Amino acid sequence: MDIPPRQDTRAELLRSAERLIAEKGLGSVSVKMITTDAGARNPSAVHYHFGSIESLIKEVFAKRYRAIEEERGRRLDKVDERDPQRRLVALVEAAIGPFIESCLEESGRMYVRFCLQFATDPRFDYSQLTAEAGAQSFLRLREDLLACLPHVPIDTLASRMRHCFMISLVQAVDYAAKVEAGCAPAVDAAVSEAAACLAAYLSTPV
Repeated sequence: MDIPPRQDTRAELLRSAERLIAEKGLGSVSVKMITTDAGARNPSAVHYHFGSIESLIKEVFAKRYRAIEEERGRRLDKVDERDPQRRLVALVEAAIGPFIESCLEESGRMYVRFCLQFATDPRFDYSQLTAEAGAQSFLRLREDLLACLPHVPIDTLASRMRHCFMISLVQAVDYAAKVEAGCAPAVDAAVSEAAACLAAYLSTPV
């Protein structure tokens, strides 16, 4: 069955926005560039389908993030380590694993680069947008981390979790570059090392 032109144009705009922002940076990409790259005949296609470039960018983020959120939840369900320190590392591995493992595919590498651009732009509140896209696993993760880290005040832990989200994006982008250069370690080793670093930061005494 052929895809209706309206849906096809919308999908192309999403793909173009993701790729251009990942490659050039959020501040260097215009509506015209996205529309041209997507092959849209209507120069107002972005506004027609999404209302604004900001809404388009939010949808690029949310579309793939929903699948990552679901996978993170499944992995957190499987964490059964009881020792607090080992459980902490296992929880962080479950949380960041889907992002880093996605870098084994070209589309995943593009997405993590897009996310780093998106999350560091002051126009967007990524904490709110992750909540809108689905953040049940993050809420569960926070409760589990609190149980592992009783010496860390909840406000401090919340701040550190936000920092860890940003750091994990940098770790994923770094791994993506190594994959493309042909010098990446095994993905399990990369996830373990990244998780160990983040767990050490989360558990630092106040």
